Parts: sequence; C-alpha cells; structure tokens
Amino acid sequence: MHRRKSTTMLLVSVVGLALAAACSTENNAANTATAGPRKAEEGFQQSGSGGDITRFCGTKPMKVGFLKSAGGNTWVLQAAAEFKDEAAKCGNVTEALFAQAINDQQKAISDITSYVAQGVNVLVISADYGVAELPAISKATQAGVKVVTILGDAGGKPGTDFVDAVTFDTDFIGKKWADFLHEQVGKGTVAFLGGTPGNETSTQFFASFQEAMKAYPEIEIVDDRVQDTNWDPALRRKVMTGLLSKHGRIDAIVSDFNGPDTGAIQAYDSANMERPVVASITSNNEIGCDWAKKPYPFLVMGQTSSLPRLALRIGVAAFQGTANTESAKLHPEPFTYLPNGTAPDCKPALPPDADLTADLTESQLTELFKS
Repeated sequence: MHRRKSTTMLLVSVVGLALAAACSTENNAANTATAGPRKAEEGFQQSGSGGDITRFCGTKPMKVGFLKSAGGNTWVLQAAAEFKDEAAKCGNVTEALFAQAINDQQKAISDITSYVAQGVNVLVISADYGVAELPAISKATQAGVKVVTILGDAGGKPGTDFVDAVTFDTDFIGKKWADFLHEQVGKGTVAFLGGTPGNETSTQFFASFQEAMKAYPEIEIVDDRVQDTNWDPALRRKVMTGLLSKHGRIDAIVSDFNGPDTGAIQAYDSANMERPVVASITSNNEIGCDWAKKPYPFLVMGQTSSLPRLALRIGVAAFQGTANTESAKLHPEPFTYLPNGTAPDCKPALPPDADLTADLTESQLTELFKS
C-alpha cells in the first residue's frame, strides 16, 4: 500500500557481483531447494503479533529480510519496525534487513535478487506487483531462501515457490464493511477508493466487498469499480471531488487504506457536504485528530502492520526445521467510532499517517519517528 517519502527509510543497494550471488546461492541451497509443505491450522489469526517466535528460533544463525515492493509511507516504516522487533526476540538472528521499492517494479524484483546475494536465509516479501515478482521469488526459494509473502498475490504454489502467503481474510473484511454500511446508510451510494491502477491489494479488497454488498442491493457502488487514487491524499481528493460533482453527495466511502482518506474528507468539506460514512483498513492518526471536529460513522480495521511478524515466524520455523502450525490468514481487529461515542486516538506528536493501533508501544513509535 501506499505513498509518502521519508528520510528514515532504509534502502538496501542492489548487489551486482555475480560471485557473491553464486556463493550465496551455494550456501543457501545446502538447506533445501524447495519450500516444502507446511501444515497449518484451520481458522485465522487475530493479530500478527499473537504468536511466540522464541518457540521457532532454533539454534542455526540466520539473516532475515523484509522487502516492501510499493512503499514510501509511515505504515511501511511501522511494518518494518514490527518485523525487526519480532526478529530481535531470536538471539541467533545475526542481521535483520529492510528495503522498499517506492512504486518501482524493477527495483522490487532486483531487491529480491540482492537479498539472495547477501545471504538472507528468511525473506518476507510484500508482493505488491503480484505475478511479476514470482520468477525472482521462485529463484530465491530454489537457492534455499525461506520466502513468505504478505499482502499481494504473487501467484505460484505455497510449499513449492515459497513457504506460505500471509494475507488478510478479505472476505471477512468485506463483510464487516458491508454490514457497517447497511447499519449506517441503509439505502444510498458508496464509492470504493483504491490505490494504483490494477494493483493486487485493491483488486482483492474490492472483489470481496462487491460480493458482500450483494446482500444489500439498496446500496449502490458508484461506477461499480475501484476508483484509482494511487493511495495519494491529493489525488484521492481530486477523484472524490469529481465523483461528488458528477453524482452529488455520495453517502459512504470504502477504502483499502485509510491514510489517504484525509483527501476524500476534504472533498466533502470543500463541497459543503455532510461527511460520509467511512469504512476502511489501517488506522490513521490525522484522521483520528480531525474526526473530533465533525464526527461521522467510522469503521477501521486495525493492527495491520503486524503482518510481517507472523510471516517471519513462519519463515524462521521453516529455516530452523521447527513446526509452526499458525494460520496464515488474518482477521484484523475492527474499531468502530460513532458520533457521541468513543473517539479515535489522536497523538499530535506522531506523524499524521501513523497507525496508532500498531503492535508497537507509544515509546517505540516515538523513537521510530523522532528523526
């Protein structure tokens, strides 16, 4: 998901030395050339931080890495911080690396190759570019790297091309959104606001939401499609302004990332329209602070930046040969805010797009963003 450049991002340069790549491949291949099958429990996890990684740490030294294919915002930095916080619980982790490709598909692919060359043993990849990343992921697996994907659908086969895919249960989320709109709107219109055109995250969320809305035919999805906004508040405001001009007031908005919804709300305010019902995922500090000025029915699915924790536990267990049966499917925690009810958290000292539902303490968040 998403967009906002930050000087605190940790970018790892691409390693181009064929000798280094060959050595790394040889060392990793000694472990196994296939991902191997994994037995997981039925059901879901409530939060990525719900497990105990120390059960899976084993004794072999290991280097771990987290790659975010499309990044550049605070959520990504929080997810990386959660990944490193989880890795720190294993004393035999020699290094925990992080890199992000800010909406650059070629860099996302070359980052995978780079990490293999650097001898990473466990690799968590947010495969935002989907199947375009699968060849590099498969090669990493063949080199013995234990790859676990999150968010985007890279295609391929778990147990063969990678160990497993940690994903949100989008059907669960879509139904939560639809039920909330039914309760708060009843009859009317809703716009679905997504990210970059055709991205895997928006596509999956919209499909689940669209299916769930079949139970409530009196609420119409505007244009019956994802409204592309690049997860950019300014573009989201522009798109929403156009939709309001074309359709008049739209009763609700649903989005696959709450941060840019600041722009959508501004479009309503600028048009002197009552704010909409909002259903989204990943809490946003600025939204929380602004909500108190003009409250509106608001549902957000939280604790989303904990995905890399679960993915790391699964990957570490695979590398160490310890059994991990945790479900790879997550049901994020729903947080509901209604006028005259509980208000969202607001921490003015933290970045506007910080997710205050993250599985990091306030002191950890303050330390993360102090520079």
